[in-house]
Amino acid sequence: MNGRQPMSFKQLVRRRKQGQSIPLIALMIVVLVAMVGLSVDVGNTFAEERKAVAASNAASLGAMDAYIRRNAGTTTDTIYQRIEASFAENGIKLVANPQLRLNATYLDAQGQPISNALPTISKGDSSPVPENVAYIQVRLEGEVDTYFARVVGRDDLPLSATSYAGTCPPNSGVYPLAVNTEYISDNTFINPGEPGPGEDQEFWTLDSGPYRGLTERRLYVSDTAPGGFSWLRWMDGQGAMGTSATSQQELNASLAGEGNIAAGFEEAPWPNVSSPPRPTVYPEVPGQLNVGDWVWGTPGWKAGNGRQDTINGHIQNGTRMILPIYDTYQGNGANAQYRVVRLGLFVITEEGSTPGRGPWFNMIFLGDAQRQGTSCVATPPTPSSSTIELFGPVSLWPEYQIRPKDHKPVQYVVVLDVSGSMNANFIGQGIRGGTITQCTNGPAGAPANQNCGNPDSAWNVQQERRIYVAKQAMITLANEANLLNSASYDPTKPFDQISLVWFNESMRGSTNFSNNANTVINSILNAGKARNDPYKTEGGTNGAAGLFQASRILGTAPKKTTELGREWEYKQAIIFVTDGVSNHFFNAPNTNSAGQSGAGTYANGHFCGTLGATVLENAQCQTTDFGGKRNGMDRPITQMENVSKELLKPISDVYVVALSDIPATGLRTGVASVPAYFFAAKSLEKDADGKTNVDRIFELINENVQNDVCLPGLDNQWRGTIPPSHFQSVGNLSYPNVGEVILTDISTGTRYTSYITAGTNGQLVYRFSDLPRGSYRLTPYLFYRHPLDPPGALPRRYSLIENAGTTTADITINLEPSDQRPGFATIIEQPLNLRLFGDVCAKT
Repeated sequence: MNGRQPMSFKQLVRRRKQGQSIPLIALMIVVLVAMVGLSVDVGNTFAEERKAVAASNAASLGAMDAYIRRNAGTTTDTIYQRIEASFAENGIKLVANPQLRLNATYLDAQGQPISNALPTISKGDSSPVPENVAYIQVRLEGEVDTYFARVVGRDDLPLSATSYAGTCPPNSGVYPLAVNTEYISDNTFINPGEPGPGEDQEFWTLDSGPYRGLTERRLYVSDTAPGGFSWLRWMDGQGAMGTSATSQQELNASLAGEGNIAAGFEEAPWPNVSSPPRPTVYPEVPGQLNVGDWVWGTPGWKAGNGRQDTINGHIQNGTRMILPIYDTYQGNGANAQYRVVRLGLFVITEEGSTPGRGPWFNMIFLGDAQRQGTSCVATPPTPSSSTIELFGPVSLWPEYQIRPKDHKPVQYVVVLDVSGSMNANFIGQGIRGGTITQCTNGPAGAPANQNCGNPDSAWNVQQERRIYVAKQAMITLANEANLLNSASYDPTKPFDQISLVWFNESMRGSTNFSNNANTVINSILNAGKARNDPYKTEGGTNGAAGLFQASRILGTAPKKTTELGREWEYKQAIIFVTDGVSNHFFNAPNTNSAGQSGAGTYANGHFCGTLGATVLENAQCQTTDFGGKRNGMDRPITQMENVSKELLKPISDVYVVALSDIPATGLRTGVASVPAYFFAAKSLEKDADGKTNVDRIFELINENVQNDVCLPGLDNQWRGTIPPSHFQSVGNLSYPNVGEVILTDISTGTRYTSYITAGTNGQLVYRFSDLPRGSYRLTPYLFYRHPLDPPGALPRRYSLIENAGTTTADITINLEPSDQRPGFATIIEQPLNLRLFGDVCAKT
């Protein structure tokens, strides 16, 4: 049988089809091209990034140099243009290049975005540059187009470069002479006036030479206390020459030639003074002379060796000397410290000495010193990966009270307690059988009360009796109100009116409203008098009955009056004056007493029933909540609260004046409209004008009633500053600390607190350093007193955070590191907009 023989394995291996290797070769070529292309593109990107780093270094230096050499017309746009031009000079054009993004930022001495101005340097920003810039950060980000890497889907590669530039400190032309700012106004010396007989001329205007038209003044040296100028030293213990910093050798070295401040400078520590307040960070830039630094003093040259070659050399050469200008000092001689508020440019033209006054220099002041610093590359510290800084500007939405100039006329009803205890003095004493006796409630530790609250047991000094003091205060009110014949009568305002109500347990009396002070005062003297004596009283206390009678009077009183050619609506106010615990049941239908709330009116075994006669002075027992009802009737204090709540508060403001040391139970939070309308006169006090503390209470009530009309006022814009005049100390806060921000770690409960601080220009900011990563609840508050608030108004609390049209008392923030933030460290910015907590017109 003929057949094809099977192929061997070798034959199978050797047999190939044409064209199988082409795809493999093509794939390998693509991979090789991609690898070569990617390496080329990456290399190109690295080259571009090196170019960007060099350009950003040059741009930050150029920006800082432009800032150092700034003048009054330098704006943020000026700095931006310098940055843009510097990049262009180094081959990077930012204009119309969407692939490149520039972010430049002003930083303070701690490497943080400045808080008292917009930190971002933006094109077209015409605002003046801030004064506290220590560094400028320039960050360039973008993409570099690829060529070969497009094969693998990469059209571009990222590029990033960040540079910092700071200010090198002045190292020449600064000399250790401190000039007192009291002798300077703006850029000229202050004229001290014409000299006296025999005195030298100390001030004149130059009429020739290079400084023609400028003023020259004589300033005297002071070694023991600041005079026109004082001597300084740059170091504390040991100077640059290796000898004592206070030695003549060190002083000469710091004065010679260009000076030697570059050899070393040490700030003096912040002294123990309350003003000016110590800043959060001091010194701002250690080892560099800056405005705000305290500088050491030195004894200087004595009269016998004052003419030194160094000073004479500066006089002959006309050296322009940079000198610190100070505003305050501490200590004398070697222990003196001076606070620098300015650096000025001066020329010394002559030196000498006047008998009795000592050495002097004649000097010309040329204004602010030319900045001697130069820009330097700054190397920021490596930020911590575990801690974060949190800061933010703070703004508030200011509100205030508007008090109309036209005040409503007032209808006063004064409700006077004429019970027997009103005969006593303010510590509860009366005279019984010729002996001083504790008749009623007294201060802690007073002996037990005895039943002597009647006219025969009245305190022997009439002017110290409670009833006398109360009636005199009511007479004060009659003279403070706008009544005919009153001391305060103003014919351009409508008349006020006063009605009186007096009460004990069974007697109630009242008068009609009157607008005549003489009529009112006569009624006051006759109200509730016992034994025909206006300053003696008798009976128990039924406060609800007196308040009920007041409701009747107000209920039938006219609500409006027509005077001065217009109609006025009355404002109504009740002043309830009492000295004891209300302890008689009020029989509303009959408007009299339904009996005394004594020990026998309590349930068997009740605590109050065990007190005997003293239960009448126990305020707790006279409330329904504690003592329980009696035959379905509330206890006297609860009755009194109910009358005020149901009949008086809806139509009138109710004030309470409590005489002597009585409990506030039911009076402060029940009878009074609000707790602030409760006034306690626990003892009798008199001021230098002879007025008692009760007189002052009535004056205060009248002022509050007369000025109580309130409308809310708004600025209708956010405010990011608080000047000193808009703040006063509150609790632990004193300017410039105007509030606090409180952070609470949600997972651990740990609390962190930072002040909200007003900067030198009033700008509000808060700052936390070294916060652990995590989630926090942030709760802020600050105090602000609006200049349009009524006189005496206290600062108001702003603590509601507004965000997207809603307000909340706190917010949650997550703190996680990010390298996209400007500055040296990892920081997060959280601005706060705060609204007023509560109603600007609310009574508290």
